[in-house]
Amino acid sequence: MKKYRLLTLIAALFIGVAASAQAPVDSSLLGVDILSLIHQNEGPNGTAIVNQSIEIRNALSRHIVANSSAKLQGYRVRIFFDSDRTARAKSASIAAGFREKYPEVPVYVSHVSPYFKVAVGDFRTRADAQRFASKLSATGAYPYVFVVKEQINYPGF
Repeated sequence: MKKYRLLTLIAALFIGVAASAQAPVDSSLLGVDILSLIHQNEGPNGTAIVNQSIEIRNALSRHIVANSSAKLQGYRVRIFFDSDRTARAKSASIAAGFREKYPEVPVYVSHVSPYFKVAVGDFRTRADAQRFASKLSATGAYPYVFVVKEQINYPGF
């Protein structure tokens, strides 16, 4: 009987602590269309002005710095894969040509003996990578295009 009273007391204590730990909820925006509020508060040139606390800005900056070199599982589009004598020069040429046509898309040249490879993009989903691969195939400039699963850099915002 003592055990049950003790367990009941501990359970009541945890429930009381959990209930008191919840922060109050600001319900002033409940049911309000946020997009209409943004349009009401537009600044010059159609830009929205967002006021946020310095703590949020600092936390986001710390998070970006801490994770800047982090990798995640994702997809790239392989546009070159060869192992002949001229593969090094070809991979460099293809990478340079791709950078000219698509400066906003990252290019990765790698060598895993005996192959030289050129992969492009940092896609989180296979579908995004496949759409870009189809776009490249349609140009005819890259005849052997395929999607590969790799460690990617975080895509930009």
